Amino acid sequence: MILLSFDTEEFDLPREHGVDISLDDSMAVSVRGINRILDMLSECAVHATFFCTVTFAEHAPQVMQRIVDEGHEVACHAMNHWNPQPDDAPRAKEALERLCRRPVLGYRQPRMQPVDTRELKNAGYCYDSSIHPTVIPGRYMHLNVPRKPYVSDGVLQIPVSVSPWLRLPVFWLACHNYPQWLYMWLCKRTLKHDGRFVIYFHPWEFVNLNEHPEWRIPWIIRRNSGREMLLRLKKLIDMMKQCDNQFVTYTEFYNIYSKQYLKHHE
Repeated sequence: MILLSFDTEEFDLPREHGVDISLDDSMAVSVRGINRILDMLSECAVHATFFCTVTFAEHAPQVMQRIVDEGHEVACHAMNHWNPQPDDAPRAKEALERLCRRPVLGYRQPRMQPVDTRELKNAGYCYDSSIHPTVIPGRYMHLNVPRKPYVSDGVLQIPVSVSPWLRLPVFWLACHNYPQWLYMWLCKRTLKHDGRFVIYFHPWEFVNLNEHPEWRIPWIIRRNSGREMLLRLKKLIDMMKQCDNQFVTYTEFYNIYSKQYLKHHE
């Protein structure tokens, strides 16, 4: 099973590098990227999960409607991306459900930061995908957590996929920078080993970041952005489909896992 997702947020990456960017400009970048993603997903006939901030949803209602109309899942990515608050989970769930008129069952904390699963449970979430159990020092150093899904405080944890050997990352930044043959091989081997592949991208990756040196974005992020990234993602999707694997939303995976979990514990 392939769990493809997109962290659908206002483009605040320049702010991480000391550059101010207006909300209008940040939204314009993200909306451009999301529409390119949706066009490609429609062409490939696959569904994905979009972890959306409330700020994005409020300022891009037409895009949100398109996500829903085309059969994708909306999950929660806090109130806003730049400054998430401890009480975001319940407030963001309520706001997204009101805006999208759909149940919101999943959560992902901005920048894959820790989140209290008890609060997620109390807010009514069924799953969380805020863990990247890889070996990158700093933000993604989680060697003490399982690679496979597990239940914590009644909430299903769905970690992002890493290679079964050495926990090498295979997420969005790896797709930008690994040689494509190596990246595809790692993804295929991880899927074969685990029986699932959990991956995420961002809308702004599919905009040519090299055209904006004023944003001071590091080269490893700008590399292969824009149209080249669309081609890389499409090749990944095509490869996964050729391996006869099903693309499922995170809620669909949660439902499958729950049935298997209950059957195992009867």
